[in-house]
Amino acid sequence: MPEYVQIQTYATCTARTFPEVLQQYKEAIERAGCKDQNVLNWLAQIKWPTSDDDGFGDIYAAPFALTPAGVAGVECDGMEVSLYLNAAVPSLEQPPSWVGFNLLFALETVKEHAIATYKAGVGGTLWLIMNELAGAFPEPGVYFTDEWQDNRSWRALTEHVGDPWQFDLAIFPRALANRFEMIPAGFQGTVVEHGFSFAQVNRWEKLPWLEVAIA
Repeated sequence: MPEYVQIQTYATCTARTFPEVLQQYKEAIERAGCKDQNVLNWLAQIKWPTSDDDGFGDIYAAPFALTPAGVAGVECDGMEVSLYLNAAVPSLEQPPSWVGFNLLFALETVKEHAIATYKAGVGGTLWLIMNELAGAFPEPGVYFTDEWQDNRSWRALTEHVGDPWQFDLAIFPRALANRFEMIPAGFQGTVVEHGFSFAQVNRWEKLPWLEVAIA
């Protein structure tokens, strides 16, 4: 199987608010340069599960382009929508659950080889995509992760167990500043409109926020 990296976004939702959250994500990736109507239609058709037999997520397993304004686009290999429910059979009365959105990128799309830094220009494109998502989903942040880091930061922040510094690039809301007061060696940060951001310096030829100017 191919190796992937991903942009991960999360939001709380209930059965009632799930369609609204999907719409917010659809609009955010449209602003990030997704013009593929098949992807947008697919997002609109995902339904909240109604029984144990229903899947708690779905995947769009076909490539599409993301082309933020002013930078080179990047090919996305697919998209995952996953529901993290509080019980096996959800109901309208349950407390909020989490929905996770993953934009998947084949490793060879963003790197020359597995241990290389990300290709020049890729960081700026990912940065613009992530800023759109951070504006639409301000709860636990937006993460760019490899397969080993998958979901680890989000779980550390929401479950209050583990290390939240499990990402190559992330944008967090100001409300989480106290969770990131102690900055590990190898990370560098910046302040952004929606909060603050950190990156592992040795993963990038140039820090992503230095590759583009955020208006």
